[in-house]
Amino acid sequence: MTGWIIGGIACMLYALGVGFAAYKKSPGLIKLIKMKMGKKMTDKGAVTTAWVAAGVVFAFGIVCFILA
Repeated sequence: MTGWIIGGIACMLYALGVGFAAYKKSPGLIKLIKMKMGKKMTDKGAVTTAWVAAGVVFAFGIVCFILA
């Protein structure tokens, strides 16, 4: 039961970190996403991808708290 809570906290911290990096438009994050997703991706697309990933992980963190 406490594993779900720890997992939820970890997911929320990860989502906040990625969301903050996307908000600041961190060059390292943009470079990493472009490298993993494809070279044709724009900077705006990379930031949008980071926002979507942060949202999905944050939602999973909420699910972890509900299941705990």
